[in-house]
Amino acid sequence: MKHAKISWVMALITGAALFATTSLAMEHHSGHDMSGAMDHGNMQPMNAMNHGMGHGQGEMIMLGEEVQEGVKAMVHLMAIDPIIMTADHPATHHLMVMFTDAETGQAIDSGTVAVKIGSPDGKESAPTRLMGMQGHFGADVTLDQPGIWHFRLATKLADGKVRKYHGHHVLK
Repeated sequence: MKHAKISWVMALITGAALFATTSLAMEHHSGHDMSGAMDHGNMQPMNAMNHGMGHGQGEMIMLGEEVQEGVKAMVHLMAIDPIIMTADHPATHHLMVMFTDAETGQAIDSGTVAVKIGSPDGKESAPTRLMGMQGHFGADVTLDQPGIWHFRLATKLADGKVRKYHGHHVLK
């Protein structure tokens, strides 16, 4: 009986914590229209600098798109709201890449994707594996200084071919 009460109390505490975290996240995004489709037809090529995009919290930053051997990569960054992350989590952005067959437009969501990130001071990170996430691959990254950041993506998708993509972003 005592263990059952403790279990119920723990479940209530956990549920309350999850509700509070979700409420904070939803409050931040309450003004966003999430029903509209993204227009990828007006994106700049990946090798073009993106001076016009803002860097607000939660705002989608489009790095561009590039086609390699019949596979199109669309790469985005999103600033992470520090309210949602714990203080010991150094990530500042979420890097996302979506792959599609260039001819059919069909999503490609299986395979291996990794990124090496070049910082403005000339250092390059070790490869970071991106996880498959409901139609895209993603990873949290830390962009902690102003300047040009380079993203070198390497993929081995379901067809077994290795493809490489490059993009960059200017952080002010």
